[in-house]
Amino acid sequence: MNTSVTRNDSNITFPIRHFQESDFPALGAFYNQVAEGRRVVFWWVGESHNWTNVYCAFDGDVIIAKGQVETFSIVPDHAEPSAKHRIFFNLKTLPEYANDTALFQAMYDVLHARALELKAGLPTSHGTIFGFGNFAEEAENTAHFADRPEFFLLKKQYRMCRDLSDFEQNQPAQPELPAGFEWRTFDTLTSEQATDYLALDLEIWPETPIGAERLNEIAARDHWRMLQIYAEDRPVASLMYWISDGETGEIEEVLVREPYRRRGLASALLARSLHEIHARDCEDAELDVEAMNENALSVYKAAGFAIETEEHRYATDL
Repeated sequence: MNTSVTRNDSNITFPIRHFQESDFPALGAFYNQVAEGRRVVFWWVGESHNWTNVYCAFDGDVIIAKGQVETFSIVPDHAEPSAKHRIFFNLKTLPEYANDTALFQAMYDVLHARALELKAGLPTSHGTIFGFGNFAEEAENTAHFADRPEFFLLKKQYRMCRDLSDFEQNQPAQPELPAGFEWRTFDTLTSEQATDYLALDLEIWPETPIGAERLNEIAARDHWRMLQIYAEDRPVASLMYWISDGETGEIEEVLVREPYRRRGLASALLARSLHEIHARDCEDAELDVEAMNENALSVYKAAGFAIETEEHRYATDL
């Protein structure tokens, strides 16, 4: 795929093409400039099989913009009719191109076209949305899309962090489960375990289920582990974590079935995960929580997590 864009204030034309292996040095330089001194949502390009979803705009040998598309979740046929498949994109430019609307539009056009190709391979039982997420610090980038009438606010969520440097002095007690509950842990995911987990996730998030593909992608990450609490021989609470960049424990999907809430199960999951993440010599642990979920916020703050930043997600129907 090759195309081009003419910059707003000149007749200079910048080529846009798929990422390729020889671009890694330029990609490293691009990331350093984009992320310098602030938090940004930046997707790494992944393995070579994913590069058909990655597009870069160039000025000579310099990457001036990078865009990427990913099928985030595929809704199972039996999910709620209102649930939708989710395809997300991530688009970043060098700081000096932050207001280059022609560049943003050209990059968005190729990402949107690729998203339509991905949508064609999804089940037709449910609709599809096309969205993105940025931290609050990325206001200029967000405005390029959020100000368009077709985009709507999908949700706001907090990024929370638990500093583990003082963990030895301020660690939560090792969790003890109430009578009738037991721990089960998984370092690999069998088809049976995946089926049980997807049923739990769909029960709790009927309109935004994680989907099998997304679950498998997360389970393939470095040092992935699933902690679950069982009662009556079925999972009633669950948490996943993995290690990012060798130093941060990423916690995701803290789930508790409705009849088993308010029994300390979420706190037990968090406490055990923090002990295990600290034992892996991580500097901190992070997680996301919807801004309106006051109950979860209270549990996370009690476990020592503090709000680091806010992420805004927007989407449009595809």
